[in-house]
Amino acid sequence: MAHTLLLVDDDITFSSIVKTSLEKEGYLVHAAHHAREAMQFLSEHAREIEVMLLDWSMPDISGIELLRAMKQHKHYEDIQVIMQTVLGNSENIQQGVEAGAFFYLVKPVKKDLLISTIRAAIVDFERKKGLLKKLAESERALRYLDEATFRFQTVAEGDQIAVFIANECPNPQEAIYISELFSNAVEHGNAALTYEEKTELISRNLLAKEIETRLSLPDNKDKYVEVKFKRNAECLCIQIADMGKGFNYNKYLQFDDTRIFDNHGRGIAILNALFPVHFMDQGNKVLVEIPLGGPAEHG
Repeated sequence: MAHTLLLVDDDITFSSIVKTSLEKEGYLVHAAHHAREAMQFLSEHAREIEVMLLDWSMPDISGIELLRAMKQHKHYEDIQVIMQTVLGNSENIQQGVEAGAFFYLVKPVKKDLLISTIRAAIVDFERKKGLLKKLAESERALRYLDEATFRFQTVAEGDQIAVFIANECPNPQEAIYISELFSNAVEHGNAALTYEEKTELISRNLLAKEIETRLSLPDNKDKYVEVKFKRNAECLCIQIADMGKGFNYNKYLQFDDTRIFDNHGRGIAILNALFPVHFMDQGNKVLVEIPLGGPAEHG
């Protein structure tokens, strides 16, 4: 089944070229030439759209204004937005990230980069959609436990544990972002993928295959991620430890405009914006504290 995109750009010629190019790649592409047309289309077809390619500079209502409006609607908030812009400065990038843009492309866009970014956005969309579906269907499996220890080896196993834990939190839809730390522990910790390697593998649609291959190697096949869950009166404490060598985590705790054009690398910053994230040792152990009253203010 073809993946469905919405292209929103007031440049009709540019929009037509991009639409034709993406359709040749097998995507189903709908086009809107201004923000009001896009909102009208979304009101009727929101469930069909996985990714939106959104131009920043449009007359009447700008792309950033449209993005902010979308994120106020429950039915639109999960659509992955790729912001297309000629405004590559850090102030505009930060505005886009804060408004909910997960991906950024600077015009003119090379086709291979566009396809790679769309592919990454779809992977993120499908994973998040799957996690939210599991959240909606699952019961509170940990409701009678104040402490528990879990071990897992694969991203899929980690996702299931993340669902169990998120369901114990005041806002499960936000808490589910702990799954980013779980997948990082598998991919970058136990499988020892570098940031650059993951970037390349996503662009070639080979990430899952490479992770499976690496985890089957003799040096890795017995490695696991350990998650310790502890509940007290104020918060849920989740400690995650992998068996890798660690990494320089400081630069990933905040949104960094030098990486905003990459096809991954935002998960830790998103989680840290919601809940306090504390890395320990060499970066192969991390503690997340989720207040039982909701997200806490922290610096």
